[in-house]
Amino acid sequence: MKAVIMAGGEGSRLRPLTCDLPKPMARLCGRPILEYILDLLGSHGVTEASITLQYLPGMIIDHFPDSCHGPVSLAFVQETTPLGTAGSVKNACLPGDDSILVISGDAMCDFDLSAFMADHLKSGAAVTILGKRVGDPREYGLIDADETGKIVGFIEKPSFSQAVSDIANTGIYILSKRALELIPQGSKYDFAKDLFPLLLRRGEVLRCFAGEGYWCDIGDLETYISCQRDMLYGLVRCDIPASGTPDGGSRAAIIPPVYIGRGVRIGDGALIEAGSVLDDGCVVERGARVSGSIVLQGGRISREARLTGALVCAGASVKAGAMLFEGSAAGGGAVIGEGATVAAGIKIWNGKDVEEGATVTEHLKLGAARRRFFDDNGISGQVGIELTPEFCARVGAAAGGLAPGGRLAVGCGGGAGGGVLTQALIAGARSTGCQVIDFGENFLAQFEFCMNFCAIPLGVFLRGDQDAWIRLLEEGLPASRGIERGVETALSRGEFVRAPFDRMGDRVDMSGLESMYRSQLLRLAPGGLDGLTVQARSRNPSVRRMMREILLRLGCDVNSGGITVEISSQGERSRLYDPEEGTLRHHTVLAACALGELERGRDVALPFDSPRTLDARAEAMGRRILRYLRTPADSSDQEARKTAKEQLWSRDALMQTIMLLGDVRRAGSVSALLKQMDYFDVSARTVKTPGNPAALLRAMGEHRAGPVGEGIVLNDVRGIILVKPLKRGRGIRILAESVSAEIARELCDSTEELLLRVMKNSEEEGSPV
Repeated sequence: MKAVIMAGGEGSRLRPLTCDLPKPMARLCGRPILEYILDLLGSHGVTEASITLQYLPGMIIDHFPDSCHGPVSLAFVQETTPLGTAGSVKNACLPGDDSILVISGDAMCDFDLSAFMADHLKSGAAVTILGKRVGDPREYGLIDADETGKIVGFIEKPSFSQAVSDIANTGIYILSKRALELIPQGSKYDFAKDLFPLLLRRGEVLRCFAGEGYWCDIGDLETYISCQRDMLYGLVRCDIPASGTPDGGSRAAIIPPVYIGRGVRIGDGALIEAGSVLDDGCVVERGARVSGSIVLQGGRISREARLTGALVCAGASVKAGAMLFEGSAAGGGAVIGEGATVAAGIKIWNGKDVEEGATVTEHLKLGAARRRFFDDNGISGQVGIELTPEFCARVGAAAGGLAPGGRLAVGCGGGAGGGVLTQALIAGARSTGCQVIDFGENFLAQFEFCMNFCAIPLGVFLRGDQDAWIRLLEEGLPASRGIERGVETALSRGEFVRAPFDRMGDRVDMSGLESMYRSQLLRLAPGGLDGLTVQARSRNPSVRRMMREILLRLGCDVNSGGITVEISSQGERSRLYDPEEGTLRHHTVLAACALGELERGRDVALPFDSPRTLDARAEAMGRRILRYLRTPADSSDQEARKTAKEQLWSRDALMQTIMLLGDVRRAGSVSALLKQMDYFDVSARTVKTPGNPAALLRAMGEHRAGPVGEGIVLNDVRGIILVKPLKRGRGIRILAESVSAEIARELCDSTEELLLRVMKNSEEEGSPV
């Protein structure tokens, strides 16, 4: 009898194993499933088989270069358009074919097919279906047959209330010629939906043959792993390749039954426990433990790593001390970082990286798994990839669990995905029992004002456009490293505060505080701005609209000409264009505002990386420039932060603009105001560093001239340079100040040369840098 093997399925529930592999080619104990099916057919006298192909057909064709397997000759039939189960079989048949045996190419079984074929020929049925009794009928399509084996109906994956049979349809059929003739050629047609109901309506006999033997429908990773365990324990009659002899590891412990492929290396002290499979070319290093797990070709398990009931696909690496738990999977070429943990049931897709020390509790299909989530922008990424609603809910839960007094401020900077992500974040925070103070959609500078006005210690602000990010703030200032570490710990370990159902936190709508912010802006120019012509620009319509309204209320002409002010979309930075003086960049605007405050007899608090040219001017005036850190690890900047909380203007470009315009009005012009200042310019540059930036800065210690903070300050006769590591440690930021832009750029050049020279010397000396 000729056979048709259905091998076109994608195996989507087996991903990431089947991301780049057709399901019938998934390996069981060193061989593809399809080979075991062909062995079974050959042992029962089948000599011809057609294989229907659709997903990655070339991999199956290339595996059988001689178009045969043992006594079975093979024909490959590719579908260009989906034809359904019955249509696919009809497409693989020739006009003269008589009865056809149909079998799945991705289910492991050892049924007596000779008895099955004999029963069909004896009964004369139109179709005979091989059925198998199952323990839980809810996961299968069931056959309802009478005591003689005549089928009276079918039930598709029922609940127990509908499960009147426990005989599963295995997908193994014998079709008579008259049944084949009812299947239309070249059209989509299914067995269960079309052919079998038609035959029943016509009064044809459909027969169930109760099979005795092993059958496993490998529908997910759990059954993929358990099937191989059954094979190793001898529950399946099949020809497993002989285990190879591993290289090295004379003191490794191997507890049978296991399968070990060719060229496998096992280190001393490694433990391979029963039910494990190490396919060809695998490496298991010293002290590693593989328990009931599958490691496919070329997989590498580093020292002291632990696998428990897990799958490591071809070419994947599990680094030292990492752990994978029951039902988890690392896709082909994936890298599980040192000390990382992949929770039970979690899938890491092909080629993805899990950062060292990370704990992965969600499937990783896009992006990468991180232990350190914060970079210089906060937690950043793309909406729908790194920043998903699920992830934002976890961030909200992490922040809610840290919120002092159980109150957390939340704001949204807009963007196409901002609203959805913010609502998810709020839901996560409320799940901890935390009260959420929702300031609605605004911009970062306004959000900081609202936090300060309402005296809320901890806040989360989210921007949801193309380059999205989440920032944490303490009392309107960048959050300390302690808060960041608390959030990172909760995210990496998946450990969150959970409130009972009757103690979920409330959401308080405080979006109406915009009026208070407007009032604060107006108070910054008590004498008004009459006589000035100013145009306000911003990519953020809310910033642009608010600034225009404030300028109008202060008496400015906002129609055309005069001064042009451009403010960033989150209200953090600004620049000013004056027809006489040209463009004043943000550092000049900030310096002018700070100088005004110094002249009014006040100390000024600024970020650590703000211009240092002001320091000497402040000292000459008997005042101080206090500097706070972006992410303090201790309380060394406590005085600066206390002052900064009262000086909202220092990080609010709208406030700086109003203050600067007030000074321009008093001075008479922008030119007159600039004459009161010491002119300087700045230049910035980022240099990528392959090694440890902390070691690099230590090696530059002899050149240091300023106090230690976030980076080091270098003095040069031409100006001042701040050398600051990026937050993720992947580069160095150089900020240079001098009397002109050209000299500032020269300082960046020379500092970059110094960095490269230090790196080269360190490499030659073999240091970690």
